[in-house]
Amino acid sequence: MIVRWMPVLLIAATSLYGWGQSQAKQRFALTAKQVAQTLSAKGVQISSSQVLLLANVVATEPNPALDVLSVEPLFKQANGQTDATRFRVKMACHMQDECLPFYAIVIPFEVVAGQAVDSSRVFEGLAWKQNVAFTIRSGAHARLVMDEDHAHIEVAVISLENGMAGQKIRVATPNHKQVYVAEVVSANLLKRSF
Repeated sequence: MIVRWMPVLLIAATSLYGWGQSQAKQRFALTAKQVAQTLSAKGVQISSSQVLLLANVVATEPNPALDVLSVEPLFKQANGQTDATRFRVKMACHMQDECLPFYAIVIPFEVVAGQAVDSSRVFEGLAWKQNVAFTIRSGAHARLVMDEDHAHIEVAVISLENGMAGQKIRVATPNHKQVYVAEVVSANLLKRSF
């Protein structure tokens, strides 16, 4: 009896092998040109030759919208002054599921027609703007509202990431037993569905 069913079971087992396995998503490399375009849109005229990516960065979309998360001088001098010759820029995709946050080094000096063009002052201004751009900061206490058709749940949470309005960030309950991904509405309110 078992011998008769053995071929059927073998065929069934081999055909089920691929079920439940997801297909690998296609990845697209982010380039220095995309970083330069994002910075130029923020008011800092930078060419792609002035941008150095510290690692190979990939995204799930070919041209994702990028956000500048922070800008800071790469080096500090011994006397406490900052060295404005190079900046470390932390960037991320506007939609968090498209890419991981990454760093780029930007050299704001460029030689154009034999003359050094200095955009470091504009770049330092961008650094100050970026420090206050977040709607909610990491560690801030807030309320998470979860709505569905006939249910409304509110949970006290702590932000695990900095975020801007409309951006999805990770939050956790105060005891850190539950972690959620939610959209930032205001400095003390986030929302998501079930």
